[in-house]
Amino acid sequence: MDRNEFCTKGPSTENRNDDDYRTPISRGSVSFPRLFVQSHRNEIFSSHIKVSLGVLFLTLFFNLFSPAQAQQVKSPQKNQDEDDVVRIRSNLVSIDVIVKDKKGKYVADLTAEDFTIVENGVSQKLEFFDAPLSSAQGTGNAGLVESSATTGVPRNYVSLVLDTLTTDLTNLKQVREGTIKYVREQITDSDTVAVFSVASGLQILQPFTQDRAKLIATLEKAGITSNSTNFEQRDIQGNISSLREQLSGASSTPASSITTNAGGSEAARTMIAERVLQQFVKLRTALSVQQSRPLLAALAAICEGLRSIPGKKTLVLFSQGFVTPAVLDWQVQSTIDIANRANVAIYIIDAAGLRAGAPASGSLVPASPLASLSGITSQEQRIQAVGGDTVFDNARNEGQNREYDILYRMSGDTGGKFFKGTNDLSQSLERINQEIQGRYTLSYRSTNQDFDGTFRKVKIEVRRPETQIISRAGYFAIPREEIVLLSASEKQLLANLAAARAKPEIPVFVELSPFRSRDGFYTVPLSVELPAASVKFERKDDKRALQLEFLGVVKTPSDKILARLGGNFDVKLTADEYQSILNNNIFFRQDLQLGPGDYSIDLIVKDRQSGKMTARSQRLSLAESDAQFASTAVVLSRYVEPANATDSMDVFTHGKTRIRPSPSRQFHATDNLVMLLDVYNAANSDETGKPLVRVTVRLMKDGQPATKPFDYVLTETQTEPVPHLTFAEYLRLSGLSAGHYLAKIETKDMVTRKLITQETSFEIVP
Repeated sequence: MDRNEFCTKGPSTENRNDDDYRTPISRGSVSFPRLFVQSHRNEIFSSHIKVSLGVLFLTLFFNLFSPAQAQQVKSPQKNQDEDDVVRIRSNLVSIDVIVKDKKGKYVADLTAEDFTIVENGVSQKLEFFDAPLSSAQGTGNAGLVESSATTGVPRNYVSLVLDTLTTDLTNLKQVREGTIKYVREQITDSDTVAVFSVASGLQILQPFTQDRAKLIATLEKAGITSNSTNFEQRDIQGNISSLREQLSGASSTPASSITTNAGGSEAARTMIAERVLQQFVKLRTALSVQQSRPLLAALAAICEGLRSIPGKKTLVLFSQGFVTPAVLDWQVQSTIDIANRANVAIYIIDAAGLRAGAPASGSLVPASPLASLSGITSQEQRIQAVGGDTVFDNARNEGQNREYDILYRMSGDTGGKFFKGTNDLSQSLERINQEIQGRYTLSYRSTNQDFDGTFRKVKIEVRRPETQIISRAGYFAIPREEIVLLSASEKQLLANLAAARAKPEIPVFVELSPFRSRDGFYTVPLSVELPAASVKFERKDDKRALQLEFLGVVKTPSDKILARLGGNFDVKLTADEYQSILNNNIFFRQDLQLGPGDYSIDLIVKDRQSGKMTARSQRLSLAESDAQFASTAVVLSRYVEPANATDSMDVFTHGKTRIRPSPSRQFHATDNLVMLLDVYNAANSDETGKPLVRVTVRLMKDGQPATKPFDYVLTETQTEPVPHLTFAEYLRLSGLSAGHYLAKIETKDMVTRKLITQETSFEIVP
């Protein structure tokens, strides 16, 4: 049995041949390697991130509102204390309404008696009514909670959000000019405005204020720099379009049918183009996640911070548009749901202004990210899996490749609008201001107090002929205390967790692998494996259909849900793809970003075609990072692939290679046992100024050594994301018999003589 270097490590690699590690170490050919589901590095709202945002906005709004202002909402019943007031408003459903006459003019003289509200066919009683400012005085609506119009305090809360992640520096000038003009000419004494910026995170440039001078001074300084990655996106998109055009006329002749040298050369060129196209798609996806994830998180945080604040709430986002990969669909919907629960209307203005050849699509993004996959038949969109990627990845990496669609969806679903095609952004702001000033707010306590997450249709009518009503179509009945928003179908699926865990109908293997990250956080990849033979494939024409649903939740010890993860996979496989997946396990991965603490992760998987389900629950304890000599648990794998630019920060990437964990811990004698772990806080040697760590691996079977011990030396420190040494090696399993094995790993700091020991089991199957 030979020991082989998986990647460069200390003096033991002096004679390394670079070709040794560029070839994937796995069963199967290079052109059709493993087929697995992968959704890695999808960061979610961790508990510590959400707590920090919550504290931020609590501080902001407690500083904003004085005790006198807090009393502006009065109960219709007398002698109720402040707690009763909070309780009364806590379960109200609030919806903003705009009414126009047949000429398109805003109607602002309606009273509460002019409106009727019906929820899912059931009439509702109006309990709070806030009319436009021009008609709010003296409406005489007895029994209703009083409008803020009569109190003399701000009633319109406008959040201006500058998206510097997608907005080019040249376009920030017109954003700045348009917003300054809006502040000077449009805001009134009833308005209070805040200015935010989104770069790598959310920044408060100016808390809510009615001081025009402060706002103008802030806006004059805003947007001086831009973090836009649009240039890279355009360059990548150009390459993708060029390659797809090239592949559109390529032959789809199977390799086994090629009989001439010319045919072989053409097939080779096609295969190379397909692989290059796949890498560009992955790179575009990585940039899209980099752009859209902070934006979605920022919008959700602002809306959540406004939730408990009475008044008319508007968020105006200046953005050039962004593509959300399908792996972020849940975060898009959660952001919309959070905005609707807080009754915040999101308006979006295209920061690029008038541009040639802009996409004309205004269609909504499909609710299911892969709902239209079955209609995709072109060769370039059915790329064969190479380098560890699969038909699942290709479909989900594509995402919604129309930057305007997500803007239409977010604005339309929250009662706002999307404005594009003008270089005078002040005109768009003027139209938004007209809607703000003409907006009614209607609140009622639903007769159905079972907040089960289902969507409820709301129909609002006005007892005045020839009027047009503009409002949201309804809302998801989500409990106010719920941090993570789950749909009714997701809640129903999770309700089967205990039964599926007690009697699993599908074998499932789950692994959590914590690695230290910046600021005391951890990156925790969740890896899931399913045997392909355990799920159902339906034949549809010449393809095989597979439908899987992964749903997981991260919870605190008190069972409060902090985050959701997973996704739906609905794909059709060609004959080659189907055969490839039969030969290997289905794999799903998603990374979590968590702070120190105790967590539990519940995961349920459903094969929608057979109805079979399986579930697993795992606990996770993450300690506070310290300066002690430490290491991660060892990760075992049999899959290795060349890394690319998008993998540089992946915890499973070292040098030019990347591994895929094997949670099943099942190997064949023809495989290579890949081992990876990170070592922290190793002391430097006085002689070399570098750390000196020795890793010893012993394989045991039935309590006896199965091989001789293998020693490895680590000396090179990696600085990102935190200083560490990486142990990444593989052992050939050829010559070992089938059975259960135990790997004993000793990690020793040769400078301080500190020792870490750990054991992990695996199986060699026939």
